[in-house]
Amino acid sequence: MTVLLEGKKVRIPTPKLLTYADYARLTPPDSGNYELHNGKIIFMPTPTPLHQRISRKLSTRLDIFIEKNKCGEMFTAPMDTVFTPHDTFQPDILFIDKNRLEIIGAKNIEGAPDLIIEIVSPGNSIKEMSYKKYVYETSGVREYWLIHPEKKTVTQYENIENELVRLNVLNIDDVLQSKIIEGFEIKVREIFE
Repeated sequence: MTVLLEGKKVRIPTPKLLTYADYARLTPPDSGNYELHNGKIIFMPTPTPLHQRISRKLSTRLDIFIEKNKCGEMFTAPMDTVFTPHDTFQPDILFIDKNRLEIIGAKNIEGAPDLIIEIVSPGNSIKEMSYKKYVYETSGVREYWLIHPEKKTVTQYENIENELVRLNVLNIDDVLQSKIIEGFEIKVREIFE
């Protein structure tokens, strides 16, 4: 871009948006602590024990159900998931339907999973979570669960016409039922206790 400054044309460099290749080259191998947000490498704080406990409980239940019913494949962070050329996230838990397993690459997930589960940590900003939700909905994630450990709630979203629409805010006494993993349900209490 060129602008006129004190009567002279001055070239202002356009900031470079990094791609997945840049991200893979610049971040420490297998660190799991970085994501690519809109072409910028972002450091992600290490999860807390509470975060990891919730992730373990939920992913164990999901994995057993998915394996038993042969309905797809589940992964947990760290797992690079490339949504756009400039957006690579590591969702806490992700599920890919059996009819879309081709998006599982040798080094990463190459496209939007069908279900993403994020567990909010103290280090997550509202801006970060809003941006991720935007990328998830516009790239085709079909269902999204946002778990709030401090509130002991699960917010469930469904993708309707490229918008993740909030279906439910589930509390400790509710039962979470997946919209896309047919038959999967879990008492919210079991996620937090």
